[in-house]
Amino acid sequence: ELRLLEEVDRASDLSQRQLAHRLGIALGVANILVRSLAKKGYIRMTRLSWKRWVYVLTPAGMSRKLNLTFAYIERFVNHYKKVRFLLRQDLARLSLNKDSKVAILGTTEYAELAFLALKDLGVNDIEIFDLRSTGRDFLGIKVNHMREIHPEKYSKVVIALPKERGLLRENLM
Repeated sequence: ELRLLEEVDRASDLSQRQLAHRLGIALGVANILVRSLAKKGYIRMTRLSWKRWVYVLTPAGMSRKLNLTFAYIERFVNHYKKVRFLLRQDLARLSLNKDSKVAILGTTEYAELAFLALKDLGVNDIEIFDLRSTGRDFLGIKVNHMREIHPEKYSKVVIALPKERGLLRENLM
């Protein structure tokens, strides 16, 4: 429903076939959605020709789109908080404290979450390593190449590259 309202808001002259394609749904499902939203007063359907329609978001449709967007954001943020909490719990089991020195391997979203969880635990001495893209900053920290890491210098090494995790772990050991 939200995606359809977004698409109608973006381009009112789309056909139901185009809407279905953009939403990745069957044409029949798009037809049911369009008719349902029109019946609820969220979109207005205007016939241009015997085969061509224009869909316009009504004020109620704008309000519905806004409410659905806020609900989506709330679900997303709650999920993010849950993942961050679980990660913080896992990292807390590692007996880390403000004096710990931690290396994070990777500059992915996983690395961002690990960084934030480590900061929540009071760990401030964090270095970032990656397989590529070195010399740039990640979260305000200079990224070093993985070949420069000396695991024995760190209390813990967090691998934030899920696909290469097994191989990286073996190389570090």
